[in-house]
Amino acid sequence: MSDAGRWCLPDPARKAHWIAMSSNSYGDGSTRGFDKVPPDIYQPDPELAGYPPPQPPIGPLGYGQAGPGQPYGQFGPYGSPAYPPPVPVSTSALPQVPRVYQQMLRGPQYRWWKPLLCLVLVLPLALIMMGLAVVPVLIAGLINGAPDLVEYTVRTTSDIDNLGPIGFLYLNLTLIVLIPASGLSIWIVHGIRPGFLSSVAGRIRWRWLLRCVAVILPLWAVYTLLGVMVTPFTSPRPDHWVALLVLVLLMTPLQAAGEEYFFRGWIMQNVGAWFARPMVGLVVSIAVSAVVFSALHLSPDPWVLGSIACLAVASGLAAWRTGGLEAGIAMHAVNNMLALSILVIFGGWSQAFIRTDTTGSPMMLLLAIAVNGIALGLIFWQAKRAGLQPYYDPAARQMGPTSVPPAPAYPLSQYPAP
Repeated sequence: MSDAGRWCLPDPARKAHWIAMSSNSYGDGSTRGFDKVPPDIYQPDPELAGYPPPQPPIGPLGYGQAGPGQPYGQFGPYGSPAYPPPVPVSTSALPQVPRVYQQMLRGPQYRWWKPLLCLVLVLPLALIMMGLAVVPVLIAGLINGAPDLVEYTVRTTSDIDNLGPIGFLYLNLTLIVLIPASGLSIWIVHGIRPGFLSSVAGRIRWRWLLRCVAVILPLWAVYTLLGVMVTPFTSPRPDHWVALLVLVLLMTPLQAAGEEYFFRGWIMQNVGAWFARPMVGLVVSIAVSAVVFSALHLSPDPWVLGSIACLAVASGLAAWRTGGLEAGIAMHAVNNMLALSILVIFGGWSQAFIRTDTTGSPMMLLLAIAVNGIALGLIFWQAKRAGLQPYYDPAARQMGPTSVPPAPAYPLSQYPAP
């Protein structure tokens, strides 16, 4: 009779088993079949015929435990040990679970005090960059031979009623620098790179941005014409209208993007991160964004403040539903470009900018509510049609767009079905 149990032991133990069994004779010189040399290659026991071969263990192997086809204490192919390597611990500041846009900063490294520190950092960063925006004005003053550069700079940048190309260039630059200031402050404090301020995809989704522009452009054209009818022009076309029109077409999209990156992106993510519930963070962050955005336009008129707040609320809701700033940038840029272009070409340039004495009307607020509501509905509709993902998915980002899930270490069955 063959010893079936000895084949279940690893090679070193099997040899020790042979030694122990062959030394236990019964006095008659018989070793009961244990005097044979054990084979070096596994030979199935005839008595176990018909039974399935032993299956490899499921799950991680213990230290020194043999894997499939590996003897005890040996290493696998390419010199790898039989036991699995330790699982690396992620040190990324990005969330480890799906997050909506306003909670992108609630990752493993988030702390409640970081939004406050980010505020302390973003203000001096923005002021320093805005100070650098005066360099083109100084260069223009030197070229024009201004006797007093300080007086020339103050007059050029502060005379809103007669704002020329140099002053308009400076005004746009002071708002465009909000893009790097917002992104850098979040990167330094929260450890999340600036691309995630643009969208949950970590970048600007250009096709989606252009799609939003195409959808809302006809609507905003009608809105701009109605606004001109409600508030007619009271000033002539500016002298340097061609240069101003070129600046409007080239820089106004960036100026609108700068305001969206700070007033929607930066404020929504930092304020929204304070709240564990996404909807509470959404409501509070949009409210803060709308109040700050409206107040900084410096008009005390309630109709003007309400009209500005409509754009802020619509852009905030679009960022939440689409997972990025592209829709808000499209609405803001189309609004500013159409309004400023008409004022430059047909007159009314002195009315282009909101000041402390700017007033509105109830009709202005009603038009703003209507056009922003319709635009928001169109954007929601297009986002649904495009299958746009409104949240950050860490699993999809780790796999990548063309990756496939890894095969399991041990399949459920290594043998074909009979």
